[in-house]
Amino acid sequence: MIALTKDEQAAVKWLGKRGVRVTEPATLLTYRLSVRAGRRSPDAFGAVFVLNAVLFAGLFGFLLLRLLSGVEGDDLPDGGYVFFVVAATLLTTWLHVRAGDRRAAALLGGERPSPSGTSVLNGWYLTSLLVTFGGGAALAVTMAAGGSLWAVFWLGLLALGAVVDAAILAGIRHRPVLAEDDGSLAVDVVTRLQDVHFLMPSAFALPVLADVVFGELPGEPWLVGYVVLAVATHVTGWFAQQRRLPALPADAHYGER
Repeated sequence: MIALTKDEQAAVKWLGKRGVRVTEPATLLTYRLSVRAGRRSPDAFGAVFVLNAVLFAGLFGFLLLRLLSGVEGDDLPDGGYVFFVVAATLLTTWLHVRAGDRRAAALLGGERPSPSGTSVLNGWYLTSLLVTFGGGAALAVTMAAGGSLWAVFWLGLLALGAVVDAAILAGIRHRPVLAEDDGSLAVDVVTRLQDVHFLMPSAFALPVLADVVFGELPGEPWLVGYVVLAVATHVTGWFAQQRRLPALPADAHYGER
């Protein structure tokens, strides 16, 4: 009986959920799939540490804004800290995934081809991004024009979320094809589509509800509608994206069977 490492076990589990049974996964797939099954890559620890230090400093600075002259407690979004927590969670996960992919790229060596021009986003996911960040920004600017300092700070938090999702989406879209045979090519297609789920746009819309529930804001019905629309389009996009995932070919090579 083959003794598998924890990374190999995670890769086997990922493949098994998609109908592929192997006793030992290929090394290329182990690098790529173990991190997508919850394992952590040592190559990402340095970047993760720096990232979380920066976001912690940003959160600390955000909390200190209430000490500024003219800023009252109600002017800061109650759910503001959630933006930093979500950003740290998504980017930490993404850095580990990216590290796994880089290990795979180093294993393959040489220049890798670019992905096809097919969009990785379905229309509902794109709509959720536009609603969360575009629609949220429009609401924030409108409220800020009416004298709401809360909206100014909310706009800054939305900008943070937009940067996070833009960085992840750019990484998905521009990542080269990482494949050495038909099996790894099929996995590359599936992971590129599945990685879209790391975006989580509505997670940057939900914190507004804390201010709607516990605060008194102008235009609260608009904010509730905004959150509902962001979540609804995101959930619909999630299911639509799942339907786009092709099945892995049963006769392709994924490792030792």
